[in-house]
Amino acid sequence: MILSAVSLGVYSQEETEYSGDKNFVLKFCPSQLVAGEFNFSYEQRIGRIFSLELEVGPTISQFGLNFGNQRLWRGELWQFDAISEDAEAAVGFHASLAPKFYPASDDNQLKGLYLSPVFKYRQYNYTSQDITGNLDDARSSLSQMIFRFNMGFQFWPGDGHFSIDMYFGVGLGTFTIKNQYIDNYIDDQGYVQSRWATSTDTGIRLNAATGIKFGFGM
Repeated sequence: MILSAVSLGVYSQEETEYSGDKNFVLKFCPSQLVAGEFNFSYEQRIGRIFSLELEVGPTISQFGLNFGNQRLWRGELWQFDAISEDAEAAVGFHASLAPKFYPASDDNQLKGLYLSPVFKYRQYNYTSQDITGNLDDARSSLSQMIFRFNMGFQFWPGDGHFSIDMYFGVGLGTFTIKNQYIDNYIDDQGYVQSRWATSTDTGIRLNAATGIKFGFGM
């Protein structure tokens, strides 16, 4: 009976130690509000030092210090067709997928230094209005395809269930701007009519990001 109790105690201790492994973490990144993003993510461990992180959430144009806030960077300097200055903010979305590699971790904890390639799509939407009221509202958009390489550090204060993830990354991103503007034309009867027309511009920009995520996992 004594041997059985000792064996049970050893087994329970091993089980307790293993239960400390981190399998997933849900996070929110308040620093991405600067980019007009409400950034929520889910990280799932898929191996001893590997995990996969999915980010999703809405975007708000004309908000923050970012490429989606057209009012910050209008002008001839940029040499492309920007969204109309009087366009109103609207809700868009973003999503990204990032495998993460923890080279120094050997305890299934999703912690420590990590390296991560990030594949991301982000779209900002805008609403344009005809002040004469003859046309319905039209939607303009700015979309980005981003590839970035992140380096970060994730830790769990007190080895509890709350995590802090600090990161920095650089890469490249393509952009496509589709701007709706009012085109006045003369119809077959010689009357001036109005309609929405689309101007499109594309390009490539350097992309960099840094921030901090707060999470809960187990």
